[in-house]
Amino acid sequence: MPRSLPPLNSVRAFEAVARLQSFSRAAEELGVTQGAISKQVLLLEDYIGMRLFERLPGGPVLTGRGVALHEGVGPAFATLSNVFTRFSRRPTRSNICRISTLSSFASQFLVPRLSKFERLFPDIELEILTSDRVVDLSREEVDFSVRFGNGEWDGVVSKPLCPGRMIPVCTPSYAKRISANSTEEFVNKSRRAQVFSNNEWALWAEAANINILPEAKVFIIEDFLVAMKATLEDQVIALLPDIVVRQYIENGRMIRFCDIDITVKRTYYVAHLPNADQRPIVRTVMDWLYQEITAPVEKTSS
Repeated sequence: MPRSLPPLNSVRAFEAVARLQSFSRAAEELGVTQGAISKQVLLLEDYIGMRLFERLPGGPVLTGRGVALHEGVGPAFATLSNVFTRFSRRPTRSNICRISTLSSFASQFLVPRLSKFERLFPDIELEILTSDRVVDLSREEVDFSVRFGNGEWDGVVSKPLCPGRMIPVCTPSYAKRISANSTEEFVNKSRRAQVFSNNEWALWAEAANINILPEAKVFIIEDFLVAMKATLEDQVIALLPDIVVRQYIENGRMIRFCDIDITVKRTYYVAHLPNADQRPIVRTVMDWLYQEITAPVEKTSS
């Protein structure tokens, strides 16, 4: 008879929150948003029909049922971790560099540059693995990762790939559709895409010296790709990383609706285990990424 199990992503989220006593730290560890962690925990609570945490101002506190569940789940995850450490990684092939990153970075930054990379380094084979979680570089066959966050991850060396420059964008047709006499009026008449739980619109509004009304419409999105899609479909205005919208501004599909941008700590980082960059191919790929940050995207023929 098949075993009845709850969604394992929900169990994983619960274990991380219980262990770290923080939704935000659990989200950082697993490489997802705080909203995604909260959703997974709610799914688990719905599945078993009981509350597992008290949501208090000082942070989540396990209920009695939550303590009992964690006493069973925590050792199970520790056991799994110990089991998989017995299996050695397969030997790294000398001409392959494996990168783990978010789908937003892979699709908007890496993919448009793959042809150029192949011309420059025909003997290097890139393997791009996309994941929304923070990959454990000590256990998975990845040479380095490109992560989005504040750069504070245990056990790895992390360096910003680029400044966390956020650009206010929309499509030309959206800008024409909203009748406004000022940037402030335009923003308050528009629907804003707010990505992740960090409200960087507040920082931008302060820098732009405008007041965003409490009743202004907001669309909460947990992924840059979805925010970009919503923007390109004329649904929202957005505040997005420069490196993922640059090509759309260059080809005219997006415009800046204001000249003010902001720089935040949360950005894309290159993260790797100590000494991983001593492997020549890995160092070559890392150096190429940093060079490409300031290089224009090559135009492809239609």
